[in-house]
Amino acid sequence: MPDGDAPPPGASDVADLHGADATGPRRARWGVGGALAAGTGLTLCAAVFAVAARTTWPIFVQSYTLTNLAIGFGFLASGGFVAWFRPRNVIGVLFLVSGLGHLTTAAAGMAELHAIHSGAPTPLVRGLSAVYTAAWQVGIGWLFLLALLLFPDGRLPSRRWRPVAWLITVNGVYQLGTGVLSDGSPFGDGRAVSSILSVGLAVPESVDIGMAVAGAAATLLVIASLVLRYVRGDEGTRRRLLWLILAVLAMLVLNGQRWITGDGPILFLLSFVLIPVAIGIAIVRYELFDIRLALSRTLLYGMTIAVIIAMYAGIVAGFSLLVPEGALRGASVAAAIVVAIGFTPLRLFLQRLVDRAFHGTRSDPARTAWRIGQGLRDDDDLAGVLERTGSALRLPWLALRREPQGDRFAATGTADGGPAAEIELGYRGDVVGTLVVGLRRGESQLHEADRRTLELIATPLAVALHAITLREQVQLARTATVEAAVAERARLQRELHDGLGPTLASVTFRADAASNLVRSVPDEAVRLLGEVRADLRATLDLVRRVVYGLRPIELDDLGLLGAINQQVAALRGDHGERVAIDVQAPPRLPVLSAAVELAAYRIASEALANVLRHSDATRCRVTVSCDRELVVTVQDDGGPPDTWSPGLGLRSISDRAEELGGSAAAGPTAAGWEVVVRLPVSTAGNPVSPRG
Repeated sequence: MPDGDAPPPGASDVADLHGADATGPRRARWGVGGALAAGTGLTLCAAVFAVAARTTWPIFVQSYTLTNLAIGFGFLASGGFVAWFRPRNVIGVLFLVSGLGHLTTAAAGMAELHAIHSGAPTPLVRGLSAVYTAAWQVGIGWLFLLALLLFPDGRLPSRRWRPVAWLITVNGVYQLGTGVLSDGSPFGDGRAVSSILSVGLAVPESVDIGMAVAGAAATLLVIASLVLRYVRGDEGTRRRLLWLILAVLAMLVLNGQRWITGDGPILFLLSFVLIPVAIGIAIVRYELFDIRLALSRTLLYGMTIAVIIAMYAGIVAGFSLLVPEGALRGASVAAAIVVAIGFTPLRLFLQRLVDRAFHGTRSDPARTAWRIGQGLRDDDDLAGVLERTGSALRLPWLALRREPQGDRFAATGTADGGPAAEIELGYRGDVVGTLVVGLRRGESQLHEADRRTLELIATPLAVALHAITLREQVQLARTATVEAAVAERARLQRELHDGLGPTLASVTFRADAASNLVRSVPDEAVRLLGEVRADLRATLDLVRRVVYGLRPIELDDLGLLGAINQQVAALRGDHGERVAIDVQAPPRLPVLSAAVELAAYRIASEALANVLRHSDATRCRVTVSCDRELVVTVQDDGGPPDTWSPGLGLRSISDRAEELGGSAAAGPTAAGWEVVVRLPVSTAGNPVSPRG
């Protein structure tokens, strides 16, 4: 008997009816064809013998021939459907055998009735009686219960359920054996019509009670296995099980009076066909329509009608005890009024119960959002938040897409290609992400209650997504900082090794040579010392260039304003005839950090260089101010180009400002061109810079 773990979720769902799984092994199709042919033959036999025995309609019904034919064809059709399209699912074979069993019972019953009426030999009558008694128990009494244990994937929930399968099998064999070995027949109790295998078996009462208890326990365990599959299963498994639940509920409603009173119309048993049919659909095409919606509506209106009938009957019965017999009509009217008044509150109450069972807690958006958001307190596991959301609202799948990248950041469930809705996640006016919600089968748009709940968690989701994005950016910035530091150290090492190292080595060799020649060849020693002096000056220039690349010496000597003024003075000397440059700044600035001073100086220098390289301006002004932030503005009166895009210089300015948490803006104005840079700086408690 197959067992073990179920296949991966959705593995069988994605196969189309015309796919690889639909074709199936050729022998499975031959088996289905043979079973259908045998079933058709048995049905024809039942019809022929019924006509030959001149069976009346009441006898045809009371002998359970009609119900056996219907149930048999229900099993046969469902089993053929499953075996044809899902040949690896053993439930198809079990249903085919069950269907043939019930059809065999129908044919054997009519054949036995004809044999009795025609005076056939007793062994033939008794043989047909044995077949009649045994065949139907193979279906409902044995294989059907086993199929429920294997539903929906044709496997046991786990190896621990093997004893339950054996218990069902033992109980089925026991019922079949005692049926054919005991006296009795559907057409009489005489020895002449009892089973040919009958030995007058009389089972001890204790054994009979024990097997009845075992059968009841097996049924309860099968129900427990279905509940376990529903609780632990994925969305596909749950939808399959809901098909079975809907069929069982319909059958219970139709046969409720028969099972409660012990008697009732036999034709209501025809509703049992709904179960194998529902199982066949659940295995092959469980997404035919939204089974949750159908089941929730069935439960809602079924429960409402049942409660209203009970209320009406109870009120009438109560009034009949309190009022005279002649006033019963008034009692009925009063009961109807009470029921009418209580209908709407009752329906709303039952609807909340049904919605909670099939659509989660969407009727209470605030509480649902609060529960879902609890996970964001401890960590940023957005996939876990989506999983809790899908579970709480019974949604098939959800995905979180990050903007503007458009990548799928987190997801839960399996997207089935059906319709979906999107909810934007905004943070401070910017869209940081999109929540994509898979709709339930049968829904064309997101339910308003679902939308209200999802919009409540949209804000914390947006904040969490923004925080995660910032954290990733910080990590990238840290990595870039480390890489930049390593690159800078490599540059310094290369500058010192390739420039300073060889020069100092040469100076050392020449100084040694001059020392050796200072007495013997003074003129040569003097020449060598001159070369040493020149090399040392070149080395000093190289060191100055390296140091200036790290931080201009002017900043340490003159401060920010002094360094800018010196830079402007140098530019006036070189370009004063073309561009008049002036500086507007306060006499002194607060003490600034080394990083802010360096960034402001480099930005001002780059902006001035851009004016001289790319502008036709005749005047340029550098303005420096500092209150709660340091503001450096470079303005010129040059005409703006027709089209422009930020170049390397402007990008460098923007990068330097953003590295310190500041901002930079550049572009044409009504008076020319302007670059404005703002750098954060805290001046509270800072002394005034003595360098200005």
